[in-house]
Amino acid sequence: MLIPGAGWTTAATVQALPDIRPAISESAAPGTVTVLACESRSSPFASKRGRSCGGTFVYDATGEAVPVIAHKRADPGDVYAARITADGDNALLRGGKGVPATLTPVSPGLLILGLVLTGLMYFAPVNTLWPFMTATGAAAVSGLVGQVAGFIASNT
Repeated sequence: MLIPGAGWTTAATVQALPDIRPAISESAAPGTVTVLACESRSSPFASKRGRSCGGTFVYDATGEAVPVIAHKRADPGDVYAARITADGDNALLRGGKGVPATLTPVSPGLLILGLVLTGLMYFAPVNTLWPFMTATGAAAVSGLVGQVAGFIASNT
C-alpha cells in the first residue's frame, strides 16, 4: 500500500506541475472562457470514460477570441475566469479555484501515504518513531482537505 501511494502521488504531481504554473502565475494571460460543447470519450486503453470540453478563450487585454480546451467539469454555456497555457490551447481555472482544482489528483496519494505511514508508526515498537506521527497525520489531513477543496473548486 505504501508503494502505490507513493507512486500515485509522484505521478499525479508530475502531471499537475505544468498546470499549476499558469493557474498561479501572473505571466499567463488572463481572460474568460465560454464553454461551447462537451463530449464523453472512451479510451481504448481504459474502461473508464473521460470527458472533454471545448470553448472560446477571450483575452482580457485585447479581446481576441481563440478556441481552447475548456475545464472538463464545465457545462456548455458556462463562463469562467481562466488563464491560457503557453501553448495557447488549454484554458485553466484561475484564482482561488485554479490551484485546488489542479491539485485534486495529487490529494488521494497524500491521503493514502499519510494513513499508511500513520498505521506503521502506530504499531512501531520504537518510541523514537512516535514524533513522526504528527507529520504522517498532517499528510493524511492535507490529502483529505486537498481532495475536498479540489472537488469544490472544480464543481463551482
